[in-house]
Amino acid sequence: MKFVGIRKVFSTINEEQYNTIGAFWDEMSKQYGRDKLMGLGCNWTAESIEYVIALKNGIIDGANYEIDLPDSWTVVSGKTDNLSQIYDEIYKDGALLYEIEEFDDEGNCRIRYCR
Repeated sequence: MKFVGIRKVFSTINEEQYNTIGAFWDEMSKQYGRDKLMGLGCNWTAESIEYVIALKNGIIDGANYEIDLPDSWTVVSGKTDNLSQIYDEIYKDGALLYEIEEFDDEGNCRIRYCR
């Protein structure tokens, strides 16, 4: 799977990434619609995460990052309001190589991940 999108690096200090990535999603959703986007988390360090937003279909304007991703993923779906609990369950088995998030305006989320 080829993932092509707009990459930004966010601080993970004091869990800042939740607010800053959320603002990134809001900004991109205004332009494209939340349900047409997906976000890739990768290359975590103790202080940062790389996050890339892409279109589910097509290439997003201003794309500045491209990566080939694995074909095999574990998929979890739920409510965005329960995202913290979903990630607690995902991370109980250890760190991830990649995660792909999808959200809609009805409060649903779909998380794909691989280790």
